[in-house]
Amino acid sequence: METESITLNVLLEFLWMGSGAIFCIIWSLSNLVNNRKKSDFVWSFILFSTGLWLLTGAFMFTGFYLYFPLIVFIHIPFVFLSASFLYYYLEFLFLEKQIKFHWIGFFPTVIAFVLLTPYYLESNEERIHILQSLQSSEYGSVLSGLNFGIKLSILLSVGVFLIREWIPNVMLSVFFTKRAIYSLIFILLVWLDLLIGSIGFSFQLPFFRKLSAYLLPILMYFYYFTRELWEPFVSDVRDNIQKNKYEKSKLVSVPLETIDQKLYELMQEKVFCDEDLNLSKLAEMVGVKSGQLSEYFHKRYGFGFYHYINQYRIEEAKRYLLEPTERTILSIADSVGFNSKSTFNRVFLEKVGITPTDFRKQSKQTKS
Repeated sequence: METESITLNVLLEFLWMGSGAIFCIIWSLSNLVNNRKKSDFVWSFILFSTGLWLLTGAFMFTGFYLYFPLIVFIHIPFVFLSASFLYYYLEFLFLEKQIKFHWIGFFPTVIAFVLLTPYYLESNEERIHILQSLQSSEYGSVLSGLNFGIKLSILLSVGVFLIREWIPNVMLSVFFTKRAIYSLIFILLVWLDLLIGSIGFSFQLPFFRKLSAYLLPILMYFYYFTRELWEPFVSDVRDNIQKNKYEKSKLVSVPLETIDQKLYELMQEKVFCDEDLNLSKLAEMVGVKSGQLSEYFHKRYGFGFYHYINQYRIEEAKRYLLEPTERTILSIADSVGFNSKSTFNRVFLEKVGITPTDFRKQSKQTKS
């Protein structure tokens, strides 16, 4: 009976982490199919790497690696690359920078491949022997170090971004607004998970290592179901960073009237309807640098690029909603530049005070 209970527990543990792995991999593939921008590719790769990490953890922590030892370390090169990708993605998300890969970001992945090669050249029996002597052999210590290194690389990637861009420029009050609380919880849980895992590896505490692995699916489910709440938080943080970064003006030599006129012409051409429009692309159309255009928005209007563009998108959407021929909300969202109906609904509610559906109903009642 005790053996059956243990077997059931092990199976449930495997299914829990395995379900998280499958969830992340399907999410990454879905995101890649539906979105073709470089930023979406980077996010998909991060999700895919997380899925692999959970999958290998499911095999390792439950002992199922004995049946398939080949899978145990397959996630390590991917997660090392994800750590550098994560930094680029945060820059894109909060600083509106174009994602540009640097060769140094691939260096840890190459090293991981080199160090893992001997393991993959061995037979299954020898691989199992290596896994069972991770703490008592030199090569086993190297593999354990790689596993520990991926957690440190993520902590370092996020930590450098926070120290360089976030902490000096973002007011603490941003974290305690009503719409930011879920994002704050998610950030704290991520750091807690990585900290628990790092402690587990540093002091050889199996319970902490397992707890870190079991928390990861919760984090991914939590983020998936609350990610719409993340966008307003990102917007607030982005505005804070940009306002503080542009205290020393970059617009001294740029005639503001020229930017005013060029933006007016571009908005008349409805470039805001391009869902791939970003700060860098618009700056190129205007003929200035992205940093200059970002500062222009904050100094001229008191808000950033996305607030500016969304104003025009919402006004265009209101015009469509008032037309006699009814189009679907999704069709209108697509035509004015929003890449999802939920984002369109949220922004419309923020700008107008009611949902697009209610706006259409009210306009009909007014006319009748």
